[in-house]
Amino acid sequence: MATILSQIVEVCIFRWSAGEPQYLLLQRADDEELYPGIWQIVTGSIKKNENTDKAALRELEEETGLRLKRFWTVPILDSYFDIRNDTIQMVPIFAAEVDAALNVRLSHEHQGFEWLAYAAARNRIVWPGQRQVIEIVNEFIAGGKEAARLLEISQF
Repeated sequence: MATILSQIVEVCIFRWSAGEPQYLLLQRADDEELYPGIWQIVTGSIKKNENTDKAALRELEEETGLRLKRFWTVPILDSYFDIRNDTIQMVPIFAAEVDAALNVRLSHEHQGFEWLAYAAARNRIVWPGQRQVIEIVNEFIAGGKEAARLLEISQF
C-alpha cells in the first residue's frame, strides 16, 4: 500500500515588469536523472526536522540565488504518485515576489531559466498541478485579491 508523505515543496516566483507579473520557470539540466530538460517552478526537498516555509525559502535561495520581497502560502496542495518509492507526495506551495532588478543564479540542477508572462508560463509548464499553481498565484496573489492579504507571510 502506498504511503502518504510530504517531503517536497514548490515555490512559484514572480516579479513585476511594466505593471504585469512575470513568472520564473527553471529548466532542469539535461544530465539530471529525474525529468531532464523539463520546465518547472522551484521544486525541492524538505529536510528532516525542517519547517516547510523554511524549506521553501532555502530552495528559493539555492535554486535561484534570489531574495524575496513578499511571501505567501498558496491555498492548494500539489500531489503526485511516485511509483519508484510507492509513495503519494502531498506538496505544499508558496508564492514569492522578488525584485525585478535581481539576477537569477542557477544551481547545478538547472540549465536555463526564463521570466514569462502568465499565459506563456502556464503553457510552458509540463505538470498540470504546477499549471494550476500559476493560475491561482496569478488570479489571487498577483491579482491582489483578498486571499493575497490573508495568505501573506509577513515574517520570514
